[in-house]
Amino acid sequence: MDHHGPHGHHESHRVRQVKDARETRQGRYSAWLKKAKSRDACFKLQSHVMRYFTIDFDARIIFYSHSVLQKKVSPPIPFMDIRGAEELPLPMKHAKGTTAMNFGFVLHTKLRSFELYTSSSADAAEWAFALNVAMLMGKLKCLERLKVLQDGQEHLPTDVEKEEEEEALKQVEEAAARLQEDAKRKELRLLQIQLRAKDEVAAFRKEEEEAAEKKKQEQAAAEQKQVLEKQAEDLQMLQLQLLIQEEELTARKEEEEKAAQKKKEAAVQKKQEEEASAPRKQQAAKDLPAFEPSVLVEALAMLLASEVVESNGNTTAEWKEIQRLEEIQRARSKQPGTKHEATCLNPPMVVVPGASVNA
Repeated sequence: MDHHGPHGHHESHRVRQVKDARETRQGRYSAWLKKAKSRDACFKLQSHVMRYFTIDFDARIIFYSHSVLQKKVSPPIPFMDIRGAEELPLPMKHAKGTTAMNFGFVLHTKLRSFELYTSSSADAAEWAFALNVAMLMGKLKCLERLKVLQDGQEHLPTDVEKEEEEEALKQVEEAAARLQEDAKRKELRLLQIQLRAKDEVAAFRKEEEEAAEKKKQEQAAAEQKQVLEKQAEDLQMLQLQLLIQEEELTARKEEEEKAAQKKKEAAVQKKQEEEASAPRKQQAAKDLPAFEPSVLVEALAMLLASEVVESNGNTTAEWKEIQRLEEIQRARSKQPGTKHEATCLNPPMVVVPGASVNA
């Protein structure tokens, strides 16, 4: 027999037996059952207690104890005192993977009713089936005793009595078969409920996975959108910088073109002024009389000084003109009969405002 306690590790809380006496209707069957406390219990710290129930088909009694090896047992309940057994509705919730004893049945006897629970719907159906068979066996035993009392003595059964006994046994077998068929139908219904619950769990998990995948895709799309927006902002900023640089280059180019144009215009104006003053200077040189070299140089210096002031410091061309006139004067002084030849070879230095002395 199984010696595990009410909180042992045996999955079905049953005795390890070769055959189930509830099916063969011979011998004993024992198992731990969870018993609901009666309403008259004094101390109700817990609503249920564990009891070790035994059904004995040979002695035709039912009893229970507080442990497997305990000799003290409850008052035996004869089969003839059984009024029937029925399964309780299936529990609304049952923790997956646990051995919680939540599948119940009710045993009705002559004196009281027991609300008992086991670990599976199939085991509860087996208990209800066995108890109802025990009730029929008890009724058959009552009939036998009544017949003995009526006859006043024990005697061998007649053919009629044998037929009645066989008919009663037949009724018991038929009732047992019906109970077993009901148990199978209930087991099949429970299996269908479990399969449907499994399908619902699978569908729920699939929905959760799809929702998680959708959320993941939405998050990835949002991140991609942020990246694209950042790239667009960077591109727009780069285009703006290029536009600003292009505008700056255009403005710089325009300024350079304006400066070049002004420079070109100034050069043209200078050239025009030089061309305009050249004939006048040449005519003045031709019209010079044969003065003393010092007087001539002084006059030219004064003339050039006035022209230099008027031409805003442009002295290079005028100084060259002075040198040219000096060369002409030297050439004239070298001619025969010309006076002051020595003086013309060394003319005095004339400092022209704005001109370099070493020119």
